Amino acid sequence: MDGGNGRNTTFVAVSMTMLFLILALNPLSVASEPSAQTNETITDGRITGFQSEPSEQYHRQWTMTAGEWFSISLDCDYCEAQITLDGTTTSTTSVLSLQASTNTSVDLNITSTEEEYIAYSLVQTIDENYATTRPAPTESIQLNQLHMCHQILECIDPNRGDLDSIGLGEFYENQFLRGVLQETTPEYVPINVSAGDSLELQLMHATADISFALYFQNQTAELLSNQTIEQVNALTANDHPESKFWHFSESGRVLLKVESESLETAWVLKAVLFNDGNANQFIQDHEDLKIVGHYSTSATIEMNDTQKFTLQSIALDSTVRIDQLVSGSWISGEVQELSSERATVFYPYPNISAARFVVESNVHWLVIHVEDFSDIGSGEEAPSYLPSSQSADNSSWPLMPLQSGQIEGQLTLAIHDTADVYRIEIEGWDESEHLVKILVEGSNLELLQLELWSMEQDTWVDEDARTVTLVNGKIQTVLEMSRGTHFFRVSLLDSVNQSNHSWGEEVPHVSYFVSSIYSLMDEGNEPYFPPDENAEKWGVIARFFLGSLFLIPVIFLGIQQYRRKKSAESLLMKTEQLAWFKQQMDSGEITPQQSRKNLTNALHAVTMLEWDEANKAWGSTDLEYRTENVAMAVWKLDHRMAKEPNAIPIMVGVHILEGNWDLAALRFDAPVGEAWKIELVEPRFLHRGEEVFLDTMAKGNKTFIMAELSGDAEVVDIELNGRMDGEASAARIPTTLSLKDA
Repeated sequence: MDGGNGRNTTFVAVSMTMLFLILALNPLSVASEPSAQTNETITDGRITGFQSEPSEQYHRQWTMTAGEWFSISLDCDYCEAQITLDGTTTSTTSVLSLQASTNTSVDLNITSTEEEYIAYSLVQTIDENYATTRPAPTESIQLNQLHMCHQILECIDPNRGDLDSIGLGEFYENQFLRGVLQETTPEYVPINVSAGDSLELQLMHATADISFALYFQNQTAELLSNQTIEQVNALTANDHPESKFWHFSESGRVLLKVESESLETAWVLKAVLFNDGNANQFIQDHEDLKIVGHYSTSATIEMNDTQKFTLQSIALDSTVRIDQLVSGSWISGEVQELSSERATVFYPYPNISAARFVVESNVHWLVIHVEDFSDIGSGEEAPSYLPSSQSADNSSWPLMPLQSGQIEGQLTLAIHDTADVYRIEIEGWDESEHLVKILVEGSNLELLQLELWSMEQDTWVDEDARTVTLVNGKIQTVLEMSRGTHFFRVSLLDSVNQSNHSWGEEVPHVSYFVSSIYSLMDEGNEPYFPPDENAEKWGVIARFFLGSLFLIPVIFLGIQQYRRKKSAESLLMKTEQLAWFKQQMDSGEITPQQSRKNLTNALHAVTMLEWDEANKAWGSTDLEYRTENVAMAVWKLDHRMAKEPNAIPIMVGVHILEGNWDLAALRFDAPVGEAWKIELVEPRFLHRGEEVFLDTMAKGNKTFIMAELSGDAEVVDIELNGRMDGEASAARIPTTLSLKDA
């Protein structure tokens, strides 16, 4: 397991360094950005300042209703603000709050005699009528409904340096409460809250001293909270004190008491409700693992006993209680303090399946980093002892491959893991002999020793054993073994002094790499298992059955050959077969599809006849040609025999008289016009463009094909080319066949 205070320190240091860099690069706010129209600064959707020039006047204008207030707070050295309201211009260099007597527009002009950055906080309108007496719990009053954050990850951002909610927009948005204390008499702001709510309040604007106290009322009683918000003087523009949080375990109402010793004190509070701590999440995915919430947040995380959790509380301290589900029963943990300055490490109990994290604080953002400390990538923590017997279940002892490169293991000292025992499985015949070499490497070899055992499989005692330590920079040993299960152990030489700490305390682990080499010395005696009577009986039956299955293709071919022979004899008895097909289609007795099917069958059967008999069976040829080596015949077919639209069907017969042809192909050449394209061939021969590939043809072979041609030419020349007896050869019918009337 990855322990080590060094790694934890690095983890915290990197996190804090990145956080401080972000804050240092932008002293105003992480969410600030310059406006493109003026030199304004936008913070969380509000204008919070601008870069002034001595010759320029900064101007803003808005409207107010009679009775409304506005308030401004300036933070600059040489600036002045002039506000024109109800026809009267008032100047200020610090804070100012005014009330409109009519429905009017307000003009704000800010100038500076020097070039400087001017920060300001502006509340454009304040319209409130809060009670000056605190109502009794039984008294019915109208309550303010505060903004409720439903997606906490959208409301807070730890990269800003805190876990305060982000109040977006101008101060008149619903995330803000605002008011003006015209007298020194306190006012009470009523707020509706529900059971489980957490209320966040943060002072955003104050023109003088001010304090806030909180009363909680249910239907019968009232409770004053000890926590208050105090501001002893005017709040510097855009300076925001720490947020305060209150949690409510029951539904009721809050009376926020506001008071000041100064007159006409304007104030703004960011007020947000959260209700995110009641549900218990179940988490299986360890990527980007974090627990975020208010008051108390519970999350159950699936885990195993070889996973180490590093917990880092971001921005604020919190507490956590970790309960562990071990063998189906929950074991309660103790409450631990989580510091934002350092990480906390959690090691699980053996046989754990899940852990329940209960995090408590006003607001918390807990990042959890998961590491696996299993040995040799097995998902198991290797035991420190041998199995008790040969029959014991040894599946929890990690299996070491017989032939392997370096695989990492570690002694996780935090859980008092001082020895790792690995299993070796050897398969082979009786009396076989095997040689196994184990090599341990790493940077802490002086702390380790290696033990290798050859086990006697029946008695489960070691037939031979080796124990070695560091020699010449390596720890290695070789041992002869029989087939079966054997073991080796990597352990600490001084386990006592290396484990004198509390279980689960984070201490550095000792890592190492183990590899193995295997060699077969003697394969032994091949076992013989004589068959029993049933095996012999059914073996004979199976052989006869399988033999009969092999005869099925022979029988099938015989039937096919018989049918073709009968078809050939039938063709021999007929003449003018092509004319008969045409007559049948003319009379309507058979369809062109049926004629085409019959012709295809006949093309197979006719090859069993003699060449002259086959030609006579088809009828008069349209072309016929003979050489010493080959004879060819051509028939034009009725266009209805074509399957492809607008194609011209032709039948060609080829008879090899002498020699053996290979790579044979029929070419349908268009001497005039566009080249022919072969659309379809029966029987199924490979074709492309104007050629049909007949492949190999021996002496005496006869082949008849029907080809469907498409193209605009009116004539065709037919030739056979290929290699006869290994030499290139060709035969071309000298007469051109006209297809105009086909």
